[in-house]
Amino acid sequence: MSDNKSDPLTVKDLMVGLDEFPAISREALFIEAFHALERANEDFTTGKSKYRTLLVKDDNDRIVGKLSPMDLIQGLEPKYSNIIDPNRLKFKDTFYVITSMKHQKVLWDRPFENLCQTAQNARIKDFLKMPTEGHQVKKEDNIDEALHLFVVGRHDSLFVVERGKLVGLLLFSDVYEHISRKIKDTCEL
Repeated sequence: MSDNKSDPLTVKDLMVGLDEFPAISREALFIEAFHALERANEDFTTGKSKYRTLLVKDDNDRIVGKLSPMDLIQGLEPKYSNIIDPNRLKFKDTFYVITSMKHQKVLWDRPFENLCQTAQNARIKDFLKMPTEGHQVKKEDNIDEALHLFVVGRHDSLFVVERGKLVGLLLFSDVYEHISRKIKDTCEL
């Protein structure tokens, strides 16, 4: 972090390099991703790792995305991503859309019926969402730009990009910790 108070805080000051996170191939099966997420969570809770985020690599070992438990569960019903873009759906609309689809039996009539078949056959690449522009910041961006994306997109992390390549993650928890310290150090009486 910058010691000079006149220097604006940038993404690179708080970002975490990609090598800090466990990773899995996008060719991995759903069940392999499940076990990798379990290991990442266990390593995090036992203190072996600072992060539980699981990154996804392509065939050339480049990071192309990240996988969360919610992503994994959404992989059980990949048709949702063809119909719903949760980043563009207002909260008040979500319940109506999902309820109407369930009533019309368009999606997920019996989510657990094919659970084991999906877990053994689906590959991460079949349901992995690639990072969009609204989920990325540049390494040199002012932290204010990242904060805006966190608030608007309600992301838990943002991909950090340098010259078109993913180079790290900016975690909301780290940004919040920085804000919290600043409030305690400068705002309290």
